Amino acid sequence: MFSEPRLYRDAGDLEAIHSLLRQGRLANSHAYYVHPGDINWWLFYPQLDYDFWDSLYVWDDPHMPGQILAWALISPVGSTFDVVMRPELRGSPLAWEMFSWAIGQVKSAARRVGREQIGVYWIAEEDALNRSWLVEHGFAIASRDVHLVYDLAAPRPAGKVPDGYVVRSARGLAEVEQRAWAQYNAFDNSAAFEPYLQRFARFMQTPVYDPEWDIVVAGSDGRIGAFCIAWPDRLTGTGLFEPVGTHPDFQRKGLGRAVMLEALDRMQQWGLREAIVTTGEDNLPAIRLYEAVGFRLARRLLYYKLKI
Repeated sequence: MFSEPRLYRDAGDLEAIHSLLRQGRLANSHAYYVHPGDINWWLFYPQLDYDFWDSLYVWDDPHMPGQILAWALISPVGSTFDVVMRPELRGSPLAWEMFSWAIGQVKSAARRVGREQIGVYWIAEEDALNRSWLVEHGFAIASRDVHLVYDLAAPRPAGKVPDGYVVRSARGLAEVEQRAWAQYNAFDNSAAFEPYLQRFARFMQTPVYDPEWDIVVAGSDGRIGAFCIAWPDRLTGTGLFEPVGTHPDFQRKGLGRAVMLEALDRMQQWGLREAIVTTGEDNLPAIRLYEAVGFRLARRLLYYKLKI
C-alpha cells in the first residue's frame, strides 16, 4: 500500500540519502544516480531566492530503521522534481506511485506561481525504463547534458601556472570575498554581489564544506583566478567536480586546467578510482577544458519537460 513520504528531518536523513545514492551508483544500472556531493551542493549552497530544505522528502524503510526506500526533491518554485529510489525498486508499482506523487506536488507548486511547465533532470539516455514512463505521461526531451569521466589510473601532466600564481587550497572565511568574487564573475551573475557573498560565507560554515577540497589558483596580489570544489567519496571510489570556473580576467592562462589537475592528483592520493563532471551539451568552453584535462564522454543526461 502506497504511503506519502515525510519531510526531511536531520543529518541522519542526509546520511540515509547519501547511502541510497551510493547503492545506486554501485549497482551499475542504466539509471543515473547523482553523486553525494551533488546533493550536498544543492542543499548547502542554495539559490539566492529559495532553498530545498522544506522541499526534500523521504520514504522510510518500514523494515530497516534509519534506512530509506527513496527520496524526492520538489522545486519550491514549481519547476522541477527528482525521485531517487533503491535500484531494486525501479520499475515496480511503488516506483511509479512515487513518481506520480512527486509530479502531483510539483504541478501544484507550478500552478501557484503561474508556471506552465514542469521538468525532471538527469534521466540517463540509456535508461529506457524511466524514459518510456515519462513519454507515456506526456513528457518530452527539452535539453541534454554531458557526463564526463576521468580514469585516475591514467598518467597526467603537471598543472603548470604562470609565474606569480600558485595552486593551493582555499583559506575559508579568511578570503571569502576573493573566493566568492571569482565565482560570481565566472558564472556571469546578474544578482548583486553582497547577497552572493553572504551566501558563500554561509556555505563555508556548513558541515559539508572542506577548504582542503576547495582548490584555487591565486596571484601574488591575492586575487583568485580559477577554482574548483572537489567532492571525494571513498565508498564509491569517485570524486565529483562541482563547480569549476575561471574569472574572465584570468582566462587563457591554463588556470582552470591547473586547479583540476591538482584536484585529480589529490583524488588519486586518496585512493579514488575515477572523477566525474557534468555540464550542458552546449557549454563548449567547459567541455573543451574537461577534454583537455583528460576527461572522456561517458553518457548523456536528459532533461524532460511536461506542459501542464
